[in-house]
Amino acid sequence: MKQHSGDHRLFMACAAALVIVFHLYSPPSLSAKAADDRYFSAVKGIELLGDVYREVAENYVDTLSISRLSYSAIDGMLEPLDPYTVFLDEEQSRELGELTNSQYAGIGITIASIEGSIFVTSVEKGWPAAKAGMRVGDRITEINGVQLKKKSLDRVRELIKGNAGVPLALAVARRNSGRLTFRLLREEIRLSTVTFSGLVDGFGYIGLESFGTRSFEDVQKALAGIREEAAHSGSPPKGIILDLRENPGGLLDAAVDVTSLFVPEESPVVSIRGRSAGSTKSYTTKRPPEESDIPLAILINARSASAAEIVSGAVQDLDRGILIGERSFGKGLVQSVINLPYDSALKLTTAKYYTPSGRLIQKEENGALASARDVLTPPKRHGDGHEVFRTAAKRKVYGGGGIAPDITVEAPGESAYLDQLRYRGMLFLFSLEQAASGVGASPDSAALMPAFNHFLENHDFSYRSADQKRFDLFMESFDGGEGGKKSLQVLEAGRDELERLRKMEVAGAAEDVAVALREEIVRLCDPKAARRLELARDPLFRKAAEVLSAPRQYARLLRP
Repeated sequence: MKQHSGDHRLFMACAAALVIVFHLYSPPSLSAKAADDRYFSAVKGIELLGDVYREVAENYVDTLSISRLSYSAIDGMLEPLDPYTVFLDEEQSRELGELTNSQYAGIGITIASIEGSIFVTSVEKGWPAAKAGMRVGDRITEINGVQLKKKSLDRVRELIKGNAGVPLALAVARRNSGRLTFRLLREEIRLSTVTFSGLVDGFGYIGLESFGTRSFEDVQKALAGIREEAAHSGSPPKGIILDLRENPGGLLDAAVDVTSLFVPEESPVVSIRGRSAGSTKSYTTKRPPEESDIPLAILINARSASAAEIVSGAVQDLDRGILIGERSFGKGLVQSVINLPYDSALKLTTAKYYTPSGRLIQKEENGALASARDVLTPPKRHGDGHEVFRTAAKRKVYGGGGIAPDITVEAPGESAYLDQLRYRGMLFLFSLEQAASGVGASPDSAALMPAFNHFLENHDFSYRSADQKRFDLFMESFDGGEGGKKSLQVLEAGRDELERLRKMEVAGAAEDVAVALREEIVRLCDPKAARRLELARDPLFRKAAEVLSAPRQYARLLRP
């Protein structure tokens, strides 16, 4: 029992501190009686929590991890609130810092686990791995003497990361070169949040994957590069296309700063409103724009969230540009990161985002936050998706959570077969094999397919459709039923039909697979050229180019 006393004292000390904080920060609008009631409820709840913790820790039938028990209690307390209010242990807190800073100590590579091996899938220029001569496709077999066989991807990442300045030795297997050894020094790796930028068919394109501490500088640099390319080409860009698809968001200040590159100084960007009256704050741009007049299109999809929605909503509400794609995710909750003892942290939702026209970005889902204890007071409804707001030019825009585009374009979904090929690493491995055999940087797509099908056979790749998997599960539990032989005959016929449909699906995806193979092979030689190939057949990019090339259509969308 005594071994738990220290943990219990710590737990209760934290609980007592929470009571004091709760009392100090009760909203001033509460009456004295209401404040006393809330204070008593907090004291009562924490006392009960401490008693339950002590009883479980000391008397539960099996041995427990006391620290994990504490973390589980915290997680349980936060679970009914919202998906983004979470407790972060030491490791998770460190990873959050890396994500928001786009910085970590390492060697500048991306890795993936494919068929039980660890492959290098990208090498960032200017960092230790690139300087030492590591390449995409290198298979890492050993790190600091530790064999990687059967090691998980997370474990390998842990072995690669470490403190800056600390040496690292890697052994790799490379096609046509055998075993190679690299001795590197870890550095503080600073990655750009702009994944690709440049002139594409006369349009300045910027792909922004997140909003971190340096995203303003990243986009600013991308715009300067586009202007330089345009100067060399002899004609100015026909427009800017800012791609925020798949962008999960990031820092609020970064969203405001990126918006300031395109809209007039002192323009409203976003407001946040919390529970107390003093928590309301409006954010405006604080610098002159760099591109205030050039036609602008922003690409969004259902996975554009948070800071990406702030930028999109502001540009739309200020009539600065057009949005193309799908309604965005609807993540409009403000998270404050509160540092806690022992290098842990609490990511706590403290407010909600509103666009300049007053639209709530958060998508309020009925019952999404419900719990058995009814912890939350039911939220006020903010319209049914048809609530009308007005932009600066009096255009109608609609609430309902997320940001609705001016032009809806749904990107065609990838076939399940191609998705499995990507997931299993078949495209990547085949591309490495082709590159090693001397295939050029622009292979003929159709000519690749016979060799690829042979490659899949050699790697024992098999694809089962979703319907076939469901059928297999049914057959595992099927006991013959009352029909006996006749039932089996019907089921066998069904199996044959599903196989016929699977073959049709694979054949129907052949053209897309061939194009994907070509892009993957080109990516090994020139990642930027591969991205240009993708954009050339991207329906959202093509639509943006079409509208930006038609000044009257663009103007009508902004001033109907």
